[in-house]
Amino acid sequence: MHESPSAPHASFFAPPDERRRIPVDDFHAEYPALSYDPDNERETRSHTSYVRRCLDDFVRSTEGHPVRSFTWGPEHRTQVSRHPVYQGAPYAAEAFGSLPTLSRSVLRTTAEPFDYTAAESTLAYGDQTSGTSGAPLTVVYSPPYMAQYQSLNIIKVAVRARIRGLGDRPVFSVTLTDNPSLGAGLFFTDPLDLVGLQLIWHVDTGDPESLARMTAMLELLNPEAVSSKPNLFTVLLDHWAREGRPAPCAPRFGVSGGAMLTDTLRKRFQEYFGAQVISSYGISEAGYLGSECDHGTIHLDESLHERFEVVPQAGREGSESGSENGTEAGELAVTSLSNRCMPLVRYRVGDMVRMSRNTCGCGAPGPVLDELRGRTTIVFRLGDGQKLSPTRYMDLFQKNPGLLEYQLTQREPRSFLVRVQSRAGLTPAERAALGAKVRDDIAAGMPVPVEVAWEECVFEQEGAKFARFRSEVTS
Repeated sequence: MHESPSAPHASFFAPPDERRRIPVDDFHAEYPALSYDPDNERETRSHTSYVRRCLDDFVRSTEGHPVRSFTWGPEHRTQVSRHPVYQGAPYAAEAFGSLPTLSRSVLRTTAEPFDYTAAESTLAYGDQTSGTSGAPLTVVYSPPYMAQYQSLNIIKVAVRARIRGLGDRPVFSVTLTDNPSLGAGLFFTDPLDLVGLQLIWHVDTGDPESLARMTAMLELLNPEAVSSKPNLFTVLLDHWAREGRPAPCAPRFGVSGGAMLTDTLRKRFQEYFGAQVISSYGISEAGYLGSECDHGTIHLDESLHERFEVVPQAGREGSESGSENGTEAGELAVTSLSNRCMPLVRYRVGDMVRMSRNTCGCGAPGPVLDELRGRTTIVFRLGDGQKLSPTRYMDLFQKNPGLLEYQLTQREPRSFLVRVQSRAGLTPAERAALGAKVRDDIAAGMPVPVEVAWEECVFEQEGAKFARFRSEVTS
């Protein structure tokens, strides 16, 4: 059922027209390799009211209406006390600034940091962090949280940028990924029935046939939004330029996330597609954290997440830094309690920022990011115009269970070194076999022959500056 015109979000969406919608069965028959889960669809739609409320709260926040206030209190202590990571005297503190901060490295040292039955549901959804700043973490979402996470991320990007008339095409968004852990990809529908289908599509940039299928899909579906990471956008734009191919579709906007969007890439995307590209900011542990408004400022989303703050870097615990009305510099932390399976309290995102709560030129109040540092993922330049997006190797942890951490460094255009840290308990022979396997997996993923050496390494606790992929090759 479509929303009434009085809904806060209604002005952002095109009038409903069922002729624009593709029947799910027909779409799945056309793209059988894509995963579609009807049980997930039913579960998501059972939380339609929650998703609608999340969207309406977000729209109000973009229009300058006050968001819910947050004060740490007994009800919050009771909520999180069920989770092992929050048990102990430090989390009984009454003052929010006295609570310890939480980081990925702390979670990795706790066998079961969260109680996943705390959502009072027999169903939970699992995922993993991307692993670009440390070994992947398992993330678990409660069903309501997953419903809004899956449905609203790209919609929020569009609303924040004040793009209207959304939902006027059968396919709303295509997210391109080079992470093979998703298989061929998947698609899902909007529980609010405001926009068309949303797709996640896997492309192997080293496989010409995969690139051709992806290009043909974009030509046929012509989505409203094309979303990806900056490094993958770079590789794809280079591929289409080498082929002399015009833009395969005419998106209304692009979404770039997972790393910082450079001015050069922004300009390339906009000139090629004839559409704006919007920088989105998020983490797997909490989903959408914020995105750019139409003035180019990244606003953080306190309509869903309770609070953002800046804390001292590198685990130097202390009280909140700076004045809430001024500009603060340090590491960003988020408190997000809506995911009952995995609530986050003063959780270090791992990025260095400058944050303020000054009202932006767009009229919406803070918090906003005046500067974001530390979220970069490079593209390996292999010579002769060949490039590689290294995030294709995010599945190495799944393929090699004994792998604790690795770092891939490009020393020459076609010469690499991979440092490998194995999990405790492996014998010397098992560690050697693991290193050789990781080396061979990396070499096999390269589009051209390369040399890959490997060595054992013990990595220090990661911080905001850890980089899984490095290059010593100068441009």
